[in-house]
Amino acid sequence: MTTTEKARIAAEIKAFKNTDFSDCPELTDEQLAQMKPSHYRNMANYKPIKKTVNVRLDADVIEWLQSAGKGYQTRMNSILREAMLHSV
Repeated sequence: MTTTEKARIAAEIKAFKNTDFSDCPELTDEQLAQMKPSHYRNMANYKPIKKTVNVRLDADVIEWLQSAGKGYQTRMNSILREAMLHSV
């Protein structure tokens, strides 16, 4: 990162810290609960980077995933993504 880039970022941070948010309405708990990261709003355009990993799973879990036919890795990813989103 160049000195110019560092200075630009520092200026942006300083400008943000000096922003007056007093006229912004407070969000209700219901509104906050409905919020999602912007990249999840339109899942049709969301293409996560795939990463190859080796993982050891119980044989019965693999058999259960494979019992529904092709696409068991996609199903596994969907199950894990749902668990991840519920934990946030």
